[in-house]
Order: sequence, then C-alpha cells, then structure tokens
Amino acid sequence: MGSCTKFINVNLGSMDPQLIVEGVITTDTMAHKIILKRTADYFSNQKAERISDAIVMLSDSNAETHETHKIQMKEDPDSAGIYMTPSNYFGVKGQIYTINISNVDANKDGISETYTASCKLNSIAPVDSFTITKRKMVYEDAFVIQVYLKDPPEETNYYLFRVWKNDSLVTDSIILWNITDDNFFSPEFMTNDLKIYLFPRFRHKQYIRDNNTVKLEACGITKDYFNFIREAIEAYRGQNPMFGSQPANIRTNVIRTSPPLDVGETGARGYFAAYSVFWKKKIYKAPK
Repeated sequence: MGSCTKFINVNLGSMDPQLIVEGVITTDTMAHKIILKRTADYFSNQKAERISDAIVMLSDSNAETHETHKIQMKEDPDSAGIYMTPSNYFGVKGQIYTINISNVDANKDGISETYTASCKLNSIAPVDSFTITKRKMVYEDAFVIQVYLKDPPEETNYYLFRVWKNDSLVTDSIILWNITDDNFFSPEFMTNDLKIYLFPRFRHKQYIRDNNTVKLEACGITKDYFNFIREAIEAYRGQNPMFGSQPANIRTNVIRTSPPLDVGETGARGYFAAYSVFWKKKIYKAPK
C-alpha cells in the first residue's frame, strides 16, 4: 500500500572514446555523407565531437566480376567531420560497398587507427500505392498510412519506410522509422497488418493538411541493418526489467583493423549502410 524512495548518485566514470560512423549509400543520385564522431561519457551534456582530417575511401565491388571502383570522400569545408561523395554519385543494386577510414585517433592516445565497414546494396520492390487516413486513436488525431507493394515471394526481404511532408522528413529520427520483414506480405500484396502511424499531438510536423504533398521513401535494407535499427529503437524505449534480456551494446558493422583488438571487440560504434530507394508521392485530400 505504500513505498519508500531513495535517491542514488550513480557514478559511471569515464571511458576511452571510440569512433562513431554514420552514413549510407543509396540508389538516389546525390552527394552521400559519412559522418565521423567520438563517443562521449553517458552523463556528458556536450554534442559528440566531430573528427576532421580523416582519409575516407569508398569502394564498390561486383560479386560476379570482382571489378572494383574506388573514390576518396572529401570533407565538407563548412561542416567538420562530414565526408561527401560527388553530387552525381549513386549506388547500384547488387554491389558491395566498403569504406576504409584512416588517419584517425579516436581514443586520443597518439596512435593512428584504421577502420573498415561493408554493406551489400539490396534491391527494393516498387511501391504500388499508399493511402492516408485520419483517425481518432485513444482520443487523439492520428494519420495512418497504408502501403501496398508486391513482395518477391522467392526472396527474404527487409524494408525501411520513412515519411516526408512537403519535402520535409517527418519521421526524422531512427526511433520514428518503420521497419519490417516480409512475414507480413502475401504472395501478391502486403496485408493489412503493417501500417505507419503519425501522431501530431506529440510531433506537430506530422500533422497532414489538405493539399499537402506526402512522399513515402521505401528502402530495401539488409537483415543486419534491420536488426541495428530494431536494437536502437529498443534501447531508446527501454526494456521491461522482468522480461527483458541482458543489456548489451547495439550492433555495429564498423571494425577497427589497426591497432589490433581482442577477439569480439570492434573498437567502434554506429553503422555504414547501403540500400535501394523507391519513392511514391500523393496529394492529401482532407475529407469534407
């Protein structure tokens, strides 16, 4: 019937910083970005420190011909720690993309480190159509986006969906991304089990008004990147202490190659991804 509370000061101390890699290569023609940062202590109130003057090499290889192309990404002169491809760069489905990072001292011990990460660029099934419906859910307005596409029955596929309104990303955080595998797909069209929900009460930019242009970004991602996103969302939301699994670091595909590490260690965080993108848009017409 009653309980007591006690304040506990938790001192987590400090740890050597590690490299954080954020970046993706897609089939869209654009200047693609790789962002390099350092991890910070848990209670730090400062933004993660960007890492400048690194050498970032991007290569793609064909699994059948083994032909490889390589470019050096240039650091943005106006944004430290952001490395860019040329503006006419685009990924090709089926290719394996690899970044090699050198001239980095992430842990500030005076010794230069090198890192690598690879990801295959999977294809994406074209979106046939989508609908937008405004509903009352738990006494509040919500917009429900239902997507229809033909999923290739002979493949196991993983999907990422993001929503844009008037060229502004409204699912603008990894915790708002929508991911699914193809267990929800029928042989012909997606079933009604998967929907994208927008709640403007909590995020005003998600309110869709009459004549707004809504774009759906559908991405064909790998299983490992699917699990990275899922783990990041679960870490943000927290686990049930009675039924949750033992806490662990979110996976990464970035590996420090030198100086060498102990078996099982990566020496880095974040993810380098590659995927195909399909866009579908429509003009929302509010019900009269």
